[in-house]
Amino acid sequence: MLSRNYDVIVIGAGYTGLAAAASLLEDNHNVLVIEPEPGLSQHTYYAGLCGKAYIDDRVVDFLERSRVKIFNDNDKKWIRPLEYIVKLSSRILDLGGEIIVNTDLEPLFSPSGTGITIAGIIIRELNEQMLSDKEIIGSRIIVDATANGYLTGMVLDRLKISVVSEGLGPTIPGSEELVERTHWLIPGFIVAGMSAAMIYGCSQPWPYISPLIQSGIKASELVRTGYNGYVSNPLPPNVI
Repeated sequence: MLSRNYDVIVIGAGYTGLAAAASLLEDNHNVLVIEPEPGLSQHTYYAGLCGKAYIDDRVVDFLERSRVKIFNDNDKKWIRPLEYIVKLSSRILDLGGEIIVNTDLEPLFSPSGTGITIAGIIIRELNEQMLSDKEIIGSRIIVDATANGYLTGMVLDRLKISVVSEGLGPTIPGSEELVERTHWLIPGFIVAGMSAAMIYGCSQPWPYISPLIQSGIKASELVRTGYNGYVSNPLPPNVI
């Protein structure tokens, strides 16, 4: 039995997940962000808490709306990773979104006229050394923006989709591969950011984060243009 229901659930509170959630909330969607780790995404700290995460002009408007301070050194723009997390999380809450952390979860599927689609997630808790279902949350769309493809791997395995996770590719500063790979995996399920990079072997864009933010914004655009679950890539016949 569903305990609550959302338009979109975003998994992962890093650069991509927070960008996706904020953009979706700007479009008046009801959004829940879930970070499986015990705190807001440790992977966002890749440059260090006082380090520099480089950006370009394509994400300046988005960052300014979220009141993230942009610095400029020798014509290179950068932001503080910790400030990004704090400001974006605050904006998500101000826009009416919700954020929860430190939880085990798995996808909830539902049969449909075209095959199998996403129905939400199941939150699980450790009880007497066993995982048990704690809460079922409904949602027509899930965006996996985790660093390791947390939910995507489960979807691929349980639906027997013939996509083999290739692992992360090399570090190529500013690479746009993961933006191009941000797409519907099955009806109701979008892979984005480092989740897409992990599945498809995309290169990592460090120390530039614009591609990660752009991936989150693209995920929100996919929701807006394909809200009824239309997919943008061919899938095996047993899936759709």
